[in-house]
Amino acid sequence: MIGATLWWYMARSTGLIAAVLLALSLVWGILLSTQLLKPVKRPAWVLDLHRWLGGLTVAFVALHLVGLVADSYVDFTLESILVPFASQWRPAAVTWGVAGLYLLAVVQITSWSPVRARLGRRTWHALHLLSFPLLWVVAMHSGAAGTDVGNPLYTAAMFVLIGITMWVVVFRILAGTGRRKPASVSPAERPRTRV
Repeated sequence: MIGATLWWYMARSTGLIAAVLLALSLVWGILLSTQLLKPVKRPAWVLDLHRWLGGLTVAFVALHLVGLVADSYVDFTLESILVPFASQWRPAAVTWGVAGLYLLAVVQITSWSPVRARLGRRTWHALHLLSFPLLWVVAMHSGAAGTDVGNPLYTAAMFVLIGITMWVVVFRILAGTGRRKPASVSPAERPRTRV
């Protein structure tokens, strides 16, 4: 009996963990781009933690997909988890997951150093902003396809996670990046130094 349900439990748990890791990575990335973490000198591990959380998200999404294909309760095939609306089981809900998979791939692949260097900062930043709709797409997938939605603990955890993420997003929008260029000073306004 345990063997028959092992893959299903793996698919459920790794999907939930991937969603939490994605939210944590997004929150940490937003905090990195605001003044909230600027007053303290940031060591290299601060950015590394953001990258590590993103990498863990990819790993748990991969395990989520393996669990879905290996489970025999719902007959998921590679096509049904990679092609929008190809799933016979809740096609719209699974399609949200497929869209999330591709958005995650774009964000992660373009953040890989060799690819990022070729893209340039402006293009990379535009693609990295796909993290915002990615979290929304994952929330839609989780809410529509998740079998734990009726569980009060699951619901409370998702509300807390979404609440924290929304607070940080609003803070980011209101605070800006903190990377504004200093206003140019005319020669008449410059302080005079004695030689």
